[in-house]
Amino acid sequence: MPELAVTMLDVGWGDCILLDSRDDSGDRRFGLIDCNDFERQRTALPFVMRYFERLGIDWKARAHNFEWVLLTHGHADHARGLKEMMSTFGTNHFWYPKSVASTTYGVLLDFANRSDRVLHHQAVDETKILDAPEVTFHADLRILWPNFDQIDTQNENNNSVVLAVTLGKSTIVLTGDAEAENWPEIVPRLPATTTYLQVPHHGGRNGVFDPHESTPWLDRISHRKTRLVMSSHIVPHGHPHPDVVSVFAARRFVSYRTDRNYHITLSTTGDRVSVGYSHVSGRLPH
Repeated sequence: MPELAVTMLDVGWGDCILLDSRDDSGDRRFGLIDCNDFERQRTALPFVMRYFERLGIDWKARAHNFEWVLLTHGHADHARGLKEMMSTFGTNHFWYPKSVASTTYGVLLDFANRSDRVLHHQAVDETKILDAPEVTFHADLRILWPNFDQIDTQNENNNSVVLAVTLGKSTIVLTGDAEAENWPEIVPRLPATTTYLQVPHHGGRNGVFDPHESTPWLDRISHRKTRLVMSSHIVPHGHPHPDVVSVFAARRFVSYRTDRNYHITLSTTGDRVSVGYSHVSGRLPH
């Protein structure tokens, strides 16, 4: 039967998320969101290598192991490892948000334009349809943010791509660093099937509390239907913030964190989503 697994890696600082989709015949397609690896610290690259090898995939013999790679936004803790990832594994599609010119974007776009390891690349927003015939991925992909022609020149977090990945009756929403002030527009776009939501900006205050101290996305989801997952930034930023942890507990949300649970995998066959993690340090998720 079809299956989707979304693994949020404990990279310590930033994001890297591996997606593995499988159809009825067993055909697998892979996606990747962000990567913060750099020369002296590689967590994601060896993880992906081992992942493919455990599946019996000869990734060295394949020019394009990923169906797609997504950069949520141009900050180094999300972007600096993507060039090596695409150079090593290859991708059919590379997607990224519209943004102001920067060295980060320049390096990645120059690579995408010059290398045969990337077949196609484009900027994306909520008007782009990612399940076009040329994209083969065994789950539905929908961009919820940013809006068409929206570029925030002051705060790159606000350009973050928010992606909903749906298989059957289950949706996992992956949020990058999209800050709370944007969520009144994003929330109406959340699929009714949302069962897991990545806490924006690693559980930082500005991912949950807007400038008026409201909690726009948290107010509009139910702890009975939706669970939360966080890629933590304990060092150097102290994310998740204690105020965020407190408000989740007060509202009885179940939440998982990479600093406590290590690599976190959300799996579904289209009905319920199950969660798996490597270990627990400190308190169990509640």
